[in-house]
Amino acid sequence: MRNVVNGMKGYFDRGMDFLFRQIDECPDDLWNRKGGGFFYWQQVYHAFFCVDYFLLPPEGEMVEEPFGRAVAMFSEVPPVAPSKETVREFGAVMRKKADEWIAALDDESLGLRHEGMTARKKAETCNGAVFASLCGHNMYHVGCLDSVLREHGLKGVY
Repeated sequence: MRNVVNGMKGYFDRGMDFLFRQIDECPDDLWNRKGGGFFYWQQVYHAFFCVDYFLLPPEGEMVEEPFGRAVAMFSEVPPVAPSKETVREFGAVMRKKADEWIAALDDESLGLRHEGMTARKKAETCNGAVFASLCGHNMYHVGCLDSVLREHGLKGVY
């Protein structure tokens, strides 16, 4: 049975769709400006990058392209901002990873231990908590990015 998984998948898809729309609807002059303390593009990149953080197995390696963990986690800023297309392509790769993980779930498996997050958090974590965290994290950044758009007189996507 996949009733719960399908409901959560709708929430995940909605958040991802919003993130991609926020790439499209961000004016070029705002793409490399800070809002809420971070560059607009970097917030989108961070949201996509964290798919690996949430889903990888314990020994899995987070992607290092196009910019890696330090940029994704706001510790570094590259000398040149990536294009919207670069971030979009990265987002598509990460969405595919998430879609594949979600496709392997059923309602019963939501209660099973997620080995990767259990290891990273050093606390028992089940698949359902990981799925909910992934969805919530995306929607948090949708809200942050919408605030940046609105602060510049634009309509948000949400």
